[in-house]
Amino acid sequence: MNTAYAGRSRATGASQKNRYSGRASVNPRNLSSTSIALLAGAISATMAMGPAYGQSSDDADEAALTETLVVSAHRTPVEQKSVSSAASLIEREFIDWRQSSFAADLLRDLPGVAVSRTGSFGSQTQLRIRGAEANHLLVVIDGVEANDPAATDEFNFASLTTFDVESIELVRGPQSALWGSDATAGIINITTRKERPSAGEARSVDGGAFLEGGSFGTWHGGARLSAAGERGDVQASVSRLQSGGTKTAASGSEKDGLKNTTATLRGNWQPNETFALGAFARYTDAQVEFDDFDFTTGLPADADRHTDDQLLLLGASARVSLLDARWTHDVRLTLLDSEHALTNDGADAGRNGAEKRGVYYQSTWKPYDAHQLVVAIDHEEAKFRQRGEASFFGDPNQDQKLHATGYVAEYLGRPAEPLMVSASVRFDDNSDFGDATTFRFTAAYATRQTGTRLRASFGTGQKSPTFIDRFGFFADQFLGNPDLKPERSRGFEIAVDQALADGRISAGIGYFNERLKDEINGFAFDFGSFAFTAVNMEGRSKRQGVEAQVNALVDEHLNIRASYTYTDSTQPNAAGERVREIRRPRHMAALNVNVSSLQGRANMNVNISHTSRQTDEYFPPPLFSGETVELPTYTLVDVAASYQLNSSTSLYARVENLTNENYSDVFGFAAPGRGAYLGVRLTL
Repeated sequence: MNTAYAGRSRATGASQKNRYSGRASVNPRNLSSTSIALLAGAISATMAMGPAYGQSSDDADEAALTETLVVSAHRTPVEQKSVSSAASLIEREFIDWRQSSFAADLLRDLPGVAVSRTGSFGSQTQLRIRGAEANHLLVVIDGVEANDPAATDEFNFASLTTFDVESIELVRGPQSALWGSDATAGIINITTRKERPSAGEARSVDGGAFLEGGSFGTWHGGARLSAAGERGDVQASVSRLQSGGTKTAASGSEKDGLKNTTATLRGNWQPNETFALGAFARYTDAQVEFDDFDFTTGLPADADRHTDDQLLLLGASARVSLLDARWTHDVRLTLLDSEHALTNDGADAGRNGAEKRGVYYQSTWKPYDAHQLVVAIDHEEAKFRQRGEASFFGDPNQDQKLHATGYVAEYLGRPAEPLMVSASVRFDDNSDFGDATTFRFTAAYATRQTGTRLRASFGTGQKSPTFIDRFGFFADQFLGNPDLKPERSRGFEIAVDQALADGRISAGIGYFNERLKDEINGFAFDFGSFAFTAVNMEGRSKRQGVEAQVNALVDEHLNIRASYTYTDSTQPNAAGERVREIRRPRHMAALNVNVSSLQGRANMNVNISHTSRQTDEYFPPPLFSGETVELPTYTLVDVAASYQLNSSTSLYARVENLTNENYSDVFGFAAPGRGAYLGVRLTL
């Protein structure tokens, strides 16, 4: 299902795996149906047609001429109405309405997204798309792949704050044929804020700053500055978030705090119509306190532990456009450099890190407006490093590397006016695994007379084993398995979208079905060494479900969005019986209501997010054999309000978890309670 969640449509730019990672087998557990009739009754589905969510009535005519572009559903940006995959877009206006500091709090309400956070702010945060694993989701920030090879190929959403984010795009379903191993279940494309000259202006300058404070000793502030001219633009931003945190361990009283500093710099230059250059840099330094594992209870317990996580992303790009832009050539160079240092009781307890370099070339040939062909070569080299003190159990110090080259071809065309089709194939030549071929087909059929659109897609995916899966972490905790095979998946989806009330209401519903074989269980116990390791599981994991959403622009002052997701995710256990996978709630629903008044100077936003009961796994002593536990249903209510004092100053306030819900995303870890925050925002 495709929808733009907020703001006027615009083009967007292109740890160790442990007992808390949620990848071990689980036992069956029956869940009772959840009380979500109120939300589900209002929901039908996500919609790709109609205006972008958050437009006023005065914008409707202009919006009809301004199509939202989806960047990552194909190798080139396409109009959202032509996308056959389920795609969602969060734009800057909606981020300002919600006021959430962390992107994960916004993504939680998108169809198909389940969020697992181990307690307080800044703690490990995983996203699972349609019941898939957290490292099956590719994250791209301004063209740089941000999945960390030193953190099981995941992107830790705990470090992603929203101040410098312009838009977040999510495409669900197998995308490996386009984007490679990490996109087995989908892709998130994040674009940072960018200034564009207003109509009739040759150059412009924009900027702003904010400062907020509130519960749990939290302070968050930042500033940004951007300038744009006829031939180029440049943007810079920096933000700092600091919190005393909340009590995470189910027992104990210690609070786990957070310090996060994020800086971004990007620029573009186009000296003529043929040639364009771009550059991007982003640096995040996050210090996070966390609890230890108590071997007497099998639960987290207070401890003096923290990590210092640093992530550097660099990117440079060049484009040459020939034959009136019908033939383009793109070259992109990227670098990811990460470092994770662990401290126990003030002493160095080891560190690991990764470096990933990428060289990407793409040629796009568009001989006719209705047809285009893309060929691309993606080459990536990754290095993994680990440092620690050797012991009786072994020496954890190691350096590993691998490289892979992907060859991609995609056709995208409109053989008939109502029909859009695509076909893509990718061949990955891996240095350490067997070569892999993946493919993807999509189709969408739209009728203007009724505002109805039918769409379908089918694709395959593959996920290579991670460095930690293959080579281990600490010899006394986790042993690597160099003989692992890549995970392989295939899946399809069918959906119908409908525009109503002259496009002011957009609705639809979609069904997805996916299969995964050779799934890697990263928490298997090896009785020979009495340590944990990774193994390929027998049988297939099965995932199916329904995603639905409604967007309604009631009038120029009232916007309503509602969504519902049903996910049935199972896998075989050791006895060959099908059991539910952990941390996959069957029912998720969300409702967002935004009201503006006083000529748009005042704004009120209410967001309700519901997550049904889900299972998790607990490893009690003395045998530490896994047993299934249940995480209760919870509903979160967030309220945010703002008032524009003048053209450059606004005040805002929000309350998160208004009802002070006591809940947990991961067994043994308590999530934050009610929090209130007050801030001021300044703009040039």
